Amino acid sequence: MATNPRGIRGDRSCLSLPVTGLVLLCTLSLPACAGRQLENDEPLNAPERLWSPPLDYPTDLMLEGIEGEVLLEAMVDSTGRVEPETIRVLAASRPGFQEPAIEMLIQTRFRPASRGNRPIAAFVQVPVKFELASAVIDSAGGRSAMSRGVRLARAGRVPDALTAFGEAQRLDPRLASSSDYWYPLCWYGTIWGYADDVVQACDQLVRLAPDDPGAHDARGLARALTRDYPGAIEDFQAVIDLSGDARTARERRQWIAELEAGRNPITPVLLESLRSPST
Repeated sequence: MATNPRGIRGDRSCLSLPVTGLVLLCTLSLPACAGRQLENDEPLNAPERLWSPPLDYPTDLMLEGIEGEVLLEAMVDSTGRVEPETIRVLAASRPGFQEPAIEMLIQTRFRPASRGNRPIAAFVQVPVKFELASAVIDSAGGRSAMSRGVRLARAGRVPDALTAFGEAQRLDPRLASSSDYWYPLCWYGTIWGYADDVVQACDQLVRLAPDDPGAHDARGLARALTRDYPGAIEDFQAVIDLSGDARTARERRQWIAELEAGRNPITPVLLESLRSPST
């Protein structure tokens, strides 16, 4: 069943005719279907796609290696522009592909349909394919942006670092599949006082590195500072179980005892010591 995320209604009973990668349904000025000869013998020419922007491949689906396709229907006006309010999703292999396909179609430019030599508005069906081989990846640019983000985070410029890391992920979505991407955001963001902004990055870090005591330690700090004491206790206990370091285990047990008593052991003095290069 066709879906219409933009709230457009209206039934059309025209037959469809595949034309140059599109399917021309019918024109506004014609009750008959595309491809039929008019009484005055003027031919009806389908719209032709002239240009489309790069397709924004959803990061989560790309990382899972999932390809797919969306079939859209929309009206192309007599200037070759898509009328956004007419877009309908006729089929989609994955819901996550729908919005980027729609955004791409809105920006696509067409040579409009024509009757004789006169441009006219027409409905078209546009298949949008998501293929991993065509995904736009700038690995060098992604690494450069990530390195800049690490430097900014280490210096305490966490909002700027978040922007840089976002740019890195946009340029190369594969970076987000590594714990090395999330650790600087989680650790430096937390010790510089931005725990609320990076706690989700900490969750991603632990998801990717569940057996790394450093990952649990970083998230434990963030959880404590966001007053998620049960979560912080869970992470600090994981540090004790995974680290094998007696001094670290002793300190984390003290932190757990404080948290269980309703007190936060992650004080400004402790955070300052963690920011010190000698720490």
